[in-house]
Amino acid sequence: MVGAMMQEKNQRQLEVNEFHNQAGYLSDPPADQIELFGYLIRGLNNCPLTHALQAEPVMCNNCINTFWNTAIINRQGAGSIEATVQKTKIIVTDAIIREVLRLGDQLHHPTSYDQARVLAALQRMSCEGGYPTVLKELFPPYWRLLENFFLQYIAENKGGFDQLNKTQTSAIVALVNGWDYNFSAFIFDNMKKMLNDPKKKIFMLYPRFIQMILDDRYPTLVKGPNFINLKTMRPSCFDNACRNKRA
Repeated sequence: MVGAMMQEKNQRQLEVNEFHNQAGYLSDPPADQIELFGYLIRGLNNCPLTHALQAEPVMCNNCINTFWNTAIINRQGAGSIEATVQKTKIIVTDAIIREVLRLGDQLHHPTSYDQARVLAALQRMSCEGGYPTVLKELFPPYWRLLENFFLQYIAENKGGFDQLNKTQTSAIVALVNGWDYNFSAFIFDNMKKMLNDPKKKIFMLYPRFIQMILDDRYPTLVKGPNFINLKTMRPSCFDNACRNKRA
């Protein structure tokens, strides 16, 4: 085991984005903002994403770095992602993501909805912009905060938190309206897209989620000595949503 950890130290150190895949701030808003945001926070505490939003595992830099340095897509079957950490074979599938993150979706649930249905949902949310590129600033503060949470906690973005792509927009409107949505496939597809695209620079995608999977499925892996510390979401996120700034 020590030898395996020494080998992993010699691997390239991948970029960690301190704003990507943060743990969610789902505590009550300040007293003067409860009327505006209280219902949203209560909803996020009782939605399919609650566990994925809130979980704060101790993230081992070496383990997650090694996972992404060795990750490949197995083209057979469902196309699992496979990696090797401390000489242990790691397997990630959408089913594993679904179970570990407690997302409660189903394999047959969609990851996109047709344009007319999405546009109608956006209009009900008082969005002033167009589609498929949706600008966060064109929503009222209430929805802007939700979108900011989604982009920084659940989405694949390591920057560009000011707009939603087509798939992200479908995810948001599904969450708002209680539609079926395959969040497990959304996350898994983002992982595979990064590995599939030779032009994309590999970085520490979904460090919280990867650590949650490692902790759940491979509890004997040794953690340490270096850990990942992401930015902590603060109560100022409510003020920033009103000012159209990143929370």
